[in-house]
Amino acid sequence: MAPATVEQYHVHDFAFRCVEAHDNAFRVRASATLTHESGATFRDIPAFHDGDGTWKVRFSPTLEGRWTGAVSSDDTALDGTELEPVDCVANSNANVHGRLQTDPAYPRRFAFEDGTPFVPLGFECDWLFAIHQSRPDAFEELVDLIAARGFNYIVMNVYAHAGFSDPSHEWVFSPPELYPFGGSNDAPDHTVLNVEFFRKFDAVMAALHARGLVSHLMISVQNKKVNWPAHYTAEDDQYWRYVVARYQAYGNLVWDVGKESYNFKRRWDDAGYALNRMGLIRDVDAYDHLVTVHDAVGGSAAYNSPIDDAADFVSDQIHLADSRRYYREAARRFRTAAKPYVNIEYGYELGAEDIKTYSSRTTRPWQDILLWTYAIYAGGGYPGYYYNNTSWDLVKYDPEPEGWRRYGYLADFMAGVDLNRMVPDNEYVDRGLCSAEHGRQYFVFLPDGGDVSIDLVGVPRSAFLRARWMEIYTGETADRTVEGRGFSTRLDNPHEDAPTILHVGAT
Repeated sequence: MAPATVEQYHVHDFAFRCVEAHDNAFRVRASATLTHESGATFRDIPAFHDGDGTWKVRFSPTLEGRWTGAVSSDDTALDGTELEPVDCVANSNANVHGRLQTDPAYPRRFAFEDGTPFVPLGFECDWLFAIHQSRPDAFEELVDLIAARGFNYIVMNVYAHAGFSDPSHEWVFSPPELYPFGGSNDAPDHTVLNVEFFRKFDAVMAALHARGLVSHLMISVQNKKVNWPAHYTAEDDQYWRYVVARYQAYGNLVWDVGKESYNFKRRWDDAGYALNRMGLIRDVDAYDHLVTVHDAVGGSAAYNSPIDDAADFVSDQIHLADSRRYYREAARRFRTAAKPYVNIEYGYELGAEDIKTYSSRTTRPWQDILLWTYAIYAGGGYPGYYYNNTSWDLVKYDPEPEGWRRYGYLADFMAGVDLNRMVPDNEYVDRGLCSAEHGRQYFVFLPDGGDVSIDLVGVPRSAFLRARWMEIYTGETADRTVEGRGFSTRLDNPHEDAPTILHVGAT
């Protein structure tokens, strides 16, 4: 067989057919082992049924060179199928870095497989799959705009059925056009899966991968009126295995058992289901992606549950409505758990247009949400941003909201900050919210603006020390050379009383 040429960290589908009839082709177990010429091996990459007698193994080569492999299956017609060789060549897409992992040197931080540090700036869009089904051109515009504004981490559902908005509105995408199972949400056939749904979802994942947008993929959601299979049934396992098999080759992926997973306990008195699903994901995923459980307990500010302890990183929703409290909560998580923390859903930016959707006490103007976002970063956590008119079934991004270009300023500023090496510690400053790497760099958020005194005793006299200031609403920056090395080195804010972010770095 002629080899296929695939770039490193990109995705390749091996397709193979079986003409024999099956009672349920989705229940056929098949997997592939792929071996690199060096001897490195991926074992038991699961295959998935793609309709019309076709199975696929989705593969992402991690090393340049020749890969070869074959299929193992409980179906004799599939067992032993030899796969075409893959010649892996250098990656040419600067947005692609392999699998997202925790940073081995800094376990509370993220880094990609190729060593590139990753600082998530999350954007929730639960119905992203649905706008793609109905308006693929609008989907492309939206993800391009999200990326252009500095967001790099999309919190999304495999499926959600009904949200908070008026379904008659032209930009409301509930109920979606396609259902992931046979039948419909009202009359489901959970014994089979809707291949057409997942083929369209493939295009969503590929679009995010090409743009370097990480998919925080919530495999289930418990409060969006989805008719799911009963827990622990064969149909339930079939769905979970299928999703993991179909999307695990994408490096820009983290698994989430489900949005607001405290509902497993509240609705079914079964907190153990989340742990069970985590185990299933890890059993099926040959690529060992990170696994988390969103909001496992509910209202658990700075407290890690046994489910959080079992996760690779903590994802929660904590609403505190105050910058200093968001900082303190994130900093406490940093101290008490040696893993990253993402606060997904800490406030909701008001829509540019007043259209019916969800609202709560933390639904606020863009200025408040932006302040809280910076505070979470300063506390050692990562933010998952919400915009009222795109986060749920209403997905209307035009007119562009006021806050979005400010997140572009934030992302540009963070590109010059080595955040992975920092620890939240307000002892370095007389005011504001601080993270620091002693003697090398200091990240200070001043939500009320004003000047600040910093302990710079640890910075070598021989080092060049630069202060970069940015007014967070306008994006205006100012650089200053810092000469002092005292315990209370006074730095005058060029933006005076405007909310300001400051990075002091030594070279």
